Amino acid sequence: MAKVPINDPKHWRDRAEEARMVADEMDDPDAKRKMLRIADDYEELAKRAERRLRDRTRNPDVSE
Repeated sequence: MAKVPINDPKHWRDRAEEARMVADEMDDPDAKRKMLRIADDYEELAKRAERRLRDRTRNPDVSE
């Protein structure tokens, strides 16, 4: 796990899963759609965190 949660893909994927679970409980279609969009945004943050980790591995001189 990365030291800083912002750099931890698992952190963001966990948030995405939580957002999907909340969306599953929603009856309002607009609210559900927005919550699923939030989940998608968390997935994008996870991908960005993965890229940062990969780049840091390639260039260890970059600090967190």
